[in-house]
Amino acid sequence: MIPTAADVLAFLNAEFEKAKLPYRVESTARIVVLPYVNPMWLANWEVPELAGVAECDEIIREARWQFPQVLEG
Repeated sequence: MIPTAADVLAFLNAEFEKAKLPYRVESTARIVVLPYVNPMWLANWEVPELAGVAECDEIIREARWQFPQVLEG
């Protein structure tokens, strides 16, 4: 089963809370997902509002490792 953007959202928010960071992803609309899944890609999603936020880099990297390909929703 392919995970969804909702799975990424739940993971990111749990990790941000665990790390006591003030960031939260409010909805799956904040996660940009490409319209197709390609197993050769490292990740088909991103969170533009957190791009370049150094405190979040490690958590996002871990999320991409755990959820490299997701569907919207």
